[in-house]
Amino acid sequence: MTVYLKIKALSKRKPLIERAPCVIDEHIATSNALIASIVRRNVDEYNKKTVDAPLFPYLTDDGLANGAKTGKIGFNDRKNENSQDADLAVENALSCFRDGIFKLFINDEEKEYGVPAELKDGDEITFIRLTMLAGRMW
Repeated sequence: MTVYLKIKALSKRKPLIERAPCVIDEHIATSNALIASIVRRNVDEYNKKTVDAPLFPYLTDDGLANGAKTGKIGFNDRKNENSQDADLAVENALSCFRDGIFKLFINDEEKEYGVPAELKDGDEITFIRLTMLAGRMW
């Protein structure tokens, strides 16, 4: 089944990622299982990325178009050479969900921690980050 993911932050008018398709193969029974599935998929995709930046970085027209469609244009590489632990990432995401750091909506209906989540093909899943992060990059 294909669902569509959107990520928003309260401090932004436009979504951070706008309507990106996501194929979910397994049966999802609860909001927690949905979050765990998406986090595991993202950790797996991150771990598969190459560590080093390309020798001659450039973006193709297709890469620019796809990045503009999802809201993030980049070289699809990673800076950290360590692989990430999916179980730890799921534990962290569920802790943040339970603590109210982000909200989950399925087709504009808010889902709470651990409640049933009946998904259908074409559903829109929205994550809204509620905390405003402060700090700077060194």
